[in-house]
Amino acid sequence: MSIPILAVTDEVDPRIHSATLRERLGHVALVVSCGDLPASYLEFIADALNRPVYYVLGNHAEELTRRRSDSGSCKPSGAIDLGGRVIQDPTTGLILAGIPGSPRYCEDEPAQFSEWEIGLMTKKMTPRLHLNRLRHGRALDLLVSHAPPRDVNDRPDPAHRGFETLRGFLEKWRPAYQIHGHVHLYDRSQPYHQRFADTDVINVFPTACWNWNPVTHHRKKQPRPRHEPTIRERSPT
Repeated sequence: MSIPILAVTDEVDPRIHSATLRERLGHVALVVSCGDLPASYLEFIADALNRPVYYVLGNHAEELTRRRSDSGSCKPSGAIDLGGRVIQDPTTGLILAGIPGSPRYCEDEPAQFSEWEIGLMTKKMTPRLHLNRLRHGRALDLLVSHAPPRDVNDRPDPAHRGFETLRGFLEKWRPAYQIHGHVHLYDRSQPYHQRFADTDVINVFPTACWNWNPVTHHRKKQPRPRHEPTIRERSPT
């Protein structure tokens, strides 16, 4: 059985923020966000599709949080923060983990991290990943991050470099996919996908939709999320 997944990141897509979203994409099983999106956007998707929405913070975390009257901040209602966590989706059985933010390139930014901080975050995931490997025969299906791994879909400038730590994480735990944003690809001729270790690393900016077959995802080549002029609309299978 294939699992339809919708991914969003970095910019509000008018094809998603639409009154016809449920009619066109009501068949998706879950939604993942790779960060730097307004809380209201994720709340709209959660309400429109009535599906679980998993997200990580981007490096511009203030774009996601919305201010309360007491000048504090709160996260989007109806969405699940994956940052630094390993979660198995109860409906599809997919195992997801999340890495928020980007490498630190300026001071006093709460969603920018050093390699040491990301290394500590991944170490805290280790017990659950080991348990998953023993219990399910795999540690992880999908890594959701804002930034890519170093030298995989990233850029040379300090603001858009990837995390070196994520290279070792992928080599050790070998999820089928890592999806990310952070690098804005307005030119559709630019590559958005690379294979690293056993993982397809894919930039989903700003929106991607694909079907995933979890039974064969480590044995056969899986379809990549597609970036198209219009979102591919698939019927339930």
